[in-house]
Amino acid sequence: LQESMFELIGSEASYLRSLGVAVNHFQASKALKQILSKMEQHILFSNIRQVMAASEKFLMDLEMRLGESVLISEVGDIVLQHCSEFHSLYVPYVTNMMYQEALINQNFVSLLKKLESDPVCQRQSLKSFLVLPFQKITRVNLLLKRLDQSSGGSTKPTFTS
Repeated sequence: LQESMFELIGSEASYLRSLGVAVNHFQASKALKQILSKMEQHILFSNIRQVMAASEKFLMDLEMRLGESVLISEVGDIVLQHCSEFHSLYVPYVTNMMYQEALINQNFVSLLKKLESDPVCQRQSLKSFLVLPFQKITRVNLLLKRLDQSSGGSTKPTFTS
């Protein structure tokens, strides 16, 4: 149970660092801003800054719980507390993914390759950073199910509630 809770916190911290690369390296790129219209920038990055801000708040709450005691009793209440905000942010983000894919396959592939070659990307593509919110939904759901099984069924919330 403790291992799963620490994995949830570690996973969220790692996710947040990667979102930081998407926002601070790709979205903030002056070169990318010069060749993309405002609409294309919105299509490509959607509401990723808000997704990142929600993740920061979630991680802070998880870390606060960890700070209360090294033995974490539960995190389901924290997940429930954040579910409505996640839902309101993730639905439009995930809905926008097909438009992201179409836009990435257009005329700025060479610039993307240059940005992706930066060491901060750790040999990952922009697509791998943009898909993180979608992957998070399934990962947190799996971790919560494992927590529920480990605790004998006392952790009921799911990420998609």
